[in-house]
Amino acid sequence: MAIHQEDSRRLVDTLHQTPNVSIFLKPIAPPAALGLAGFAGSTFITASWIAGWWGNSESPTIFFPFVAFWGGLSQFIAGLMGFAARDILVTIINTMWGAFWMSIGVVYLLVAVGSLPAHSIYEQFPELASWFVVLAFFTWSCAFAAVARDVILATLLFFLAIGSTIACSLFNPESARGNIKAAAYFWIFSAILAWWRSTVYLIEEAYGADSKVTKFFPIFRTPWEKKASWVISGIGEPGVKRGVPKMVSEKGLLAGAEQKEGNGHA
Repeated sequence: MAIHQEDSRRLVDTLHQTPNVSIFLKPIAPPAALGLAGFAGSTFITASWIAGWWGNSESPTIFFPFVAFWGGLSQFIAGLMGFAARDILVTIINTMWGAFWMSIGVVYLLVAVGSLPAHSIYEQFPELASWFVVLAFFTWSCAFAAVARDVILATLLFFLAIGSTIACSLFNPESARGNIKAAAYFWIFSAILAWWRSTVYLIEEAYGADSKVTKFFPIFRTPWEKKASWVISGIGEPGVKRGVPKMVSEKGLLAGAEQKEGNGHA
């Protein structure tokens, strides 16, 4: 059944009608918790190696299997679960970066078995640079969207986007080495923030939103997130809580209900 914008009465009736069917919702944990954890691990390992903190040219053939599964597969799964949580941001950012880490893992597997020649990350690498063009565009989009959630999430995505943009310089043979190292430091900082944001999920679930312990793990929610509805509804279907929610505080929930009741009487 299609409803056109001009048919305002029918649209209003549809939005306010009570469905004549029984619908059972299946709550899930925030997929972003898994996605951020996988991202933090894979990004820190790879970026710290690119920055020259440890290892040698043979290191990727050893650490990329772990990166591909923990950073790639776990993020990809988290992204798919973002569909069920009705969280577009989680879906896009995690499936995209999960696919990237799995793809890089396959590349280094082929290098390890001799099917592909080894290629230094510090030299011109236009094929990989083309990947970063796509990654940069979509990561910038997700970073701007994350501003409506919390400062930690938005900042980690902005740093990730900046690093990915700098990595596009792998097209240029004259600046590839210096720029990819600069990008690595943006990725390292992004990984640390992702670890912090993932840890907050664990703390909030373990101790609750009203716990004194939770207050030591701030994420600085933005005004848009604080004003966001507890439930996001859709046409012809029940509202489902978003996958990256503010932690439900019993005290806050009761206060919100009392405020609404007061406004109703007013």
